[in-house]
Amino acid sequence: MRPKILMIHGGGTTPDIFRIQARKLDAALSQFFDLHYVSAPIECPAGPGVLPFFAGMEPFLKWMHDQPPDLEDLDTFPALDDMLRVFHTEGPFDGVVAFSQGAKAALHLLRHLERERGGDTAVDFVITVCPTCPFQGIKDPKDRRSPYAKACLELGKVQTESIHVLASGDPYNYESESMIEFFEPSARKVFRIEGGHHMPMDDGFNRKLAAMAARIYNGI
Repeated sequence: MRPKILMIHGGGTTPDIFRIQARKLDAALSQFFDLHYVSAPIECPAGPGVLPFFAGMEPFLKWMHDQPPDLEDLDTFPALDDMLRVFHTEGPFDGVVAFSQGAKAALHLLRHLERERGGDTAVDFVITVCPTCPFQGIKDPKDRRSPYAKACLELGKVQTESIHVLASGDPYNYESESMIEFFEPSARKVFRIEGGHHMPMDDGFNRKLAAMAARIYNGI
């Protein structure tokens, strides 16, 4: 059986849209892995850049409401139970690829799974692209004065080996820069590329990401 990757779309899209958005990375990863695209449960308006190209592909979906939760609910979100069910019933999964709000969902998922396993990692790697960070309702995620920001950071860092792709022209780049703080520094690699809030389109770069994922999976 080939290793499998859980593919997590962004907010205001669908698995089918994400399959198109991620087609370059999909083609590169598919040389080594089977890809499983998972669907968010909450209907919502179209996300950034979705219209007009993907008009007619409704309903658009999201993982969470992006509103400040109670401090005791920092490490959960409405779709967590759905994601855990997919992870346990459709897996095992060896890696995760997540875009935009999907990266935020992946963070909570992986942190929950690592806690379930007493700190052991649940997958071999995670790749986030243009991630938005878990600071719902906070105008500037770098504002450490926020009790939400402080409490969320104190929940601990994801130990899974991680690769993060940040785009200089992404209007949410400040969130992406903050997001990487939630991953263990010794186990993370960050690429800062040109471009906007979208999946990378350069064939060579996508092949590089896929090769890195394969090396991590094979323990090289």
